[in-house]
Amino acid sequence: KNLLPGECVMSIKKWIGIFIMIFAATALSAAESLKIAVVDMARIFDDYYKTRIVQSQLEEQQSVYRTHVTAMNEEYNKLQEEYKVLLDAAQNITLKEAERQEKAAEASKKLAEVKQKERDINQYLTEKSRQFKELEDTKRTEITAEILGEVQRRATVDGYDIVLDYSGKTTSSLASVVFFKPNLDITDAVLEELNRGNNAVINQNKKD
Repeated sequence: KNLLPGECVMSIKKWIGIFIMIFAATALSAAESLKIAVVDMARIFDDYYKTRIVQSQLEEQQSVYRTHVTAMNEEYNKLQEEYKVLLDAAQNITLKEAERQEKAAEASKKLAEVKQKERDINQYLTEKSRQFKELEDTKRTEITAEILGEVQRRATVDGYDIVLDYSGKTTSSLASVVFFKPNLDITDAVLEELNRGNNAVINQNKKD
C-alpha cells in the first residue's frame, strides 16, 4: 500500500522517535553500568609526604639564595659609600687640584666596581630564579606522576571506569564536580597508600 505524503512524514517521525528512545535507553544503561570515583588531587598533592619533603628542600635552597643576595647587597652598599666618599673628595675645593684629580680617578674606578657589582647581583638573581623554577617544576612533575600512578592503580584494582578530580574550578568559578556521594571519594584511600610507612615525616611537618 502506497503512503500519502502526509502519512509518509508521520511514519518517518514515528521511526525517528523509536530510534531516539532506543538510543536514550542504551545510553542510560551504559551510564548506569559505569563505575565512577572522585578524588581531591589538590589535597593529595599537599598532604603527600614527598611534597612536604620537597617543600622543605626548596625553602632551604631559597634561604641559601637569600643569604648570598644579602651578602652581595652589603658589598654593593659598601662600594656605593666608598664611591660617595671619593666623589666628595674629588669635589672638595679645599684640596689641591692634583689631589682632587687623584680622587676623581679613584671615584671613577670605584663607580665601575659599583656597576659591576650591580650587574653581578642582577645576573645572580636571574640565574637562580630560573634554576629554582626549573627545579620546582621538575619536582612537581615527578610528584604529580606518582600521584596519578596511584590513582590509576586504585582505579584498575577497584574497577573504576572514570575518576574525576573535584578540587578544581570551572571558568565560571564553579566546582568542577557539582555533587557526588561521599562513598565515591577515594582521596583518603589514595593518600593512605601514598603515605604508607611515612607517618613520621607527616607528623614532623605538622609540628613545624
